Amino acid sequence: MDRTSGERSLDGKSVLVTGASSGLGQGIAIACAAAGANVALVARREERLREVASQIEAAGRRAVICPADVGNEAAVLAAVTRAREALGSIDVLVNNAGTNVKARSVSETSSDEWRKLLDVNLTSAFLFTKALLPEMMARESGTIINISSMAAVHPSLLAGVAYSASKLGMEALTEVTNEEANPHNVRACSICPGEVNTAILDLRPSPPPPEKRQVMLQSEDLAATVLLIASLPSRAHIEKVLIKPTR
Repeated sequence: MDRTSGERSLDGKSVLVTGASSGLGQGIAIACAAAGANVALVARREERLREVASQIEAAGRRAVICPADVGNEAAVLAAVTRAREALGSIDVLVNNAGTNVKARSVSETSSDEWRKLLDVNLTSAFLFTKALLPEMMARESGTIINISSMAAVHPSLLAGVAYSASKLGMEALTEVTNEEANPHNVRACSICPGEVNTAILDLRPSPPPPEKRQVMLQSEDLAATVLLIASLPSRAHIEKVLIKPTR
């Protein structure tokens, strides 16, 4: 992104990205750094976070790794504290952490799988939002971006009952956050992508072949969308984005 574009630049901003060790989260974190942001990287795999951090630091920006199980409240709070200590106030929160399971139907999804998906996909977004929203509202500045799914718009057996439910919940989280935070100049947006070429596709009962993945959305497409939302002046609020492959 052009650093000379003033209000559209993330220069000097602090961004926290969950699920930052691979896929969409990695792409978003690196794109934010390229736009001038310092980035807090949250995920379970510390060694993968270090790899992402090295790419960000090579580009001249600061990166802090915050290893955490995002479904655990104590771990979330520790990650937020670490990010604040290293980067100061967090300007942009990107709730990207997500997973799925091979079981997709009601009859085949276990209660443990149901709880796991809600913890990772939805509860984590709530916990990070709850931890950072009060300070954003107090300073009357902040952006929260929730990476949802087209499954929130059209729940399906392909996406799975637990995954669809978690993403529908993320839509509710976004809307209620806005109702609470918009009067304080804080905005939340949900991005609902269609099929994206990431490793989560391997969890499908029948993973798509390489040729089909080539025409799906790619990580850089979602990263560019995040940058647009995060870099708009505070008077402009995009509440929801639906983005899907052209073909």
